Amino acid sequence: MTTPQRRPAPQRPVRCAVIGYGPSHSFGRQHGRWLSASPDLDWVAVCDQDSARLDAAKNDFPHLQTFSDVNQLLASDAVDMVSIVTPHHTHAPLALAAIAAGKHVVVDKAMCLTVAEATAMIDAANAAGVMLAVFHTRRHDGNFRAIQETVASGAIGEVFHVELSGGGYHRPRDWWFSRKALSGGAFYYWGPHAIDWVLSLIPGRVQGVTGFYHKKLWPEVDIEDQTRALLRFENGAVADITWSHADASADLARKPLWRILGTHGAIVDTGAGAGSGLLTEIEGPVSGAIRTITIDGETRQTADVPYKTSDWATFYQDVADHLLRGKPVPVSGEAGRRTIAVFEAAERSSRTGQTEPVAFDSGGQ
Repeated sequence: MTTPQRRPAPQRPVRCAVIGYGPSHSFGRQHGRWLSASPDLDWVAVCDQDSARLDAAKNDFPHLQTFSDVNQLLASDAVDMVSIVTPHHTHAPLALAAIAAGKHVVVDKAMCLTVAEATAMIDAANAAGVMLAVFHTRRHDGNFRAIQETVASGAIGEVFHVELSGGGYHRPRDWWFSRKALSGGAFYYWGPHAIDWVLSLIPGRVQGVTGFYHKKLWPEVDIEDQTRALLRFENGAVADITWSHADASADLARKPLWRILGTHGAIVDTGAGAGSGLLTEIEGPVSGAIRTITIDGETRQTADVPYKTSDWATFYQDVADHLLRGKPVPVSGEAGRRTIAVFEAAERSSRTGQTEPVAFDSGGQ
C-alpha cells in the first residue's frame, strides 16, 4: 500500500475559518473562541448562508472576513483549515469539498451519518495529505477527566461494567435535529459524546452491539423516542448507554449520569453541573464531584473526587500541535468512524433482534 503524501506543514499561525455560525448553542461562535485561544491558530473567516448570522459574527468579531458561499471560502488562499459546525447531514459533503480544496478539516460531532460517509472522508483526506479531525471535545469535560484519571489509577480495579443514561420526558422540539434524515436520529445528539467516552475509557475492540430503539410517541417527529445500546468488548466489559425523550420517571428517580463498576470498587457521577458546562460557553469552571467507592479486603471507603477543570480549548491546541509539530491528531477520522459504526450496529440490531458486529473496529481510539 502506498503511503499518502503529506502536504507541507502550514506556517504559524494556521489560518482558520468556521463554517456555520449558529444558532444552535452558538457553537460556531464557540469554535472560533476555542481556536482563538491557541497562539498557533488565527481565526480569519466565517461562512454561513444566513446573512443575519454573518452580521452577528462581524459584530462579535470585526476582524473576520465573511462568506455566504462555501465554495468562495474554500477557494480562498487565505484559509488553511476549516471547522465544520453545521447540521449532521452536511458534514460529509462539506468535508469532502474542503479536502478537495486542500484544506485541513475539523468536523463537529457527529462526524457524519453513515460509516460509508466516514470512510469516504478518511480516504479523501489520506489521498490529499490533509488532516481530518473529529471534534469530540467532551473528552475534556471536567467530570470525565476525573473519571478517566480515577480509572487509570487502578483505584477501582478493572472496569467491567459502565452505564451512561441521559434524557427525560419531552417532545423533541421542531428543528433540523428532529428529522432523522438530517440528524441521524435521537442517538446522534448526546450519543456521540457517550459512545466516544466509553470507547476512550474501555480498551480493546467492541465484540458486538445490541440495540433497542422505540418509536411510540409524537408521530409528527420521526426521530426515536428512546435509544439504547449494549456494547460488549472483547475483554468481557459491557457498556449500557441510553438516551430518552420518553423517560417520565426522570425527575423523580433520575439515574446517575455515570455508573462504573470495577473489580475493586465503583464510580458514580450524578452529572449535576457537568452536562450544562459546555452550554454555558465556558463562562467559568463547572463544579461538582464524582463519588468513588473502593474496596480493599473488608475495608470499604467512599470519597468525593472533585471534577477537574474542563479544558475544551485544549482540542484546538492539539490540532495546532499536529499541524505544526507532527504530534498525533487529537481525534482522528478513524476514531470518529468508530462512534458512527456503533450507531449503525445498534440500529441494525434493533431491527434484526440480533447482536451485530461493529464495522472497522480495531479497538483504537
